[in-house]
Amino acid sequence: MKKLVPLLALAVTACRPATLDRDLKDIPGLTLHALYDGASEETVLLEYDSPAGSSCYRIPAETSLTVNGESFTLDKRGELYDTPSGFFGCEFPRFKGPARPAEEPLTDYVLSDGKSSLRAAFKQLHATRGFRIKVNGVEQTNTLRNGSAVDIEWFPVTDIIDGAQVAFRLDGTPEGEEDTYTIQGLRVDANHIRFVLDVRRLGNYTLRVTAQGQAGVESCEGFTSCQGDFVEEVRIPMAIE
Repeated sequence: MKKLVPLLALAVTACRPATLDRDLKDIPGLTLHALYDGASEETVLLEYDSPAGSSCYRIPAETSLTVNGESFTLDKRGELYDTPSGFFGCEFPRFKGPARPAEEPLTDYVLSDGKSSLRAAFKQLHATRGFRIKVNGVEQTNTLRNGSAVDIEWFPVTDIIDGAQVAFRLDGTPEGEEDTYTIQGLRVDANHIRFVLDVRRLGNYTLRVTAQGQAGVESCEGFTSCQGDFVEEVRIPMAIE
């Protein structure tokens, strides 16, 4: 499960809006949006309020972004995007750089255009993610009983899950055939995923948990908001009795 990268803010209009050069402090609703999906490269967007018919903004060419002291490259300063069908959109300013090490407890972003400095820091944004399973408060290892009320506790505990998918694939399924049970009625609360296990066949399965959401925010200074996305899939063997 991958998230679409919101590089454009599209709207419909009858006239072409302007692209304005603006200092960081003069861009309305400025948001730092760090996007990481496990790849070797990380993208950081500077999003802003862009209602239909409003102008697009271009940040100064000398704007810099450091991540834990290391410089990212300014890939796009921000431009107008339009199509022959009459749509237009603002292509947000964008930085790119190498993904940070998984063991970093804090990822600290500092943005500056020489006139103002803004900061965002996220907890364990690039951590290797995982989970543990509990039934009635008791941790389970490799076996679950059909009909149990299951609580998956996602790690790191500072993550806030926006969406999740839980599926069990029966082992030994012939090539080309699928025998997968996707759990319906998931309840997501912060870093917990809860459901009642209900499969048609007992046996040995591969449990696949896919989650996407936001890393915990340690600091957000000067921005309207700060957002650090993650998307991760974890698989483990699981017997259902």
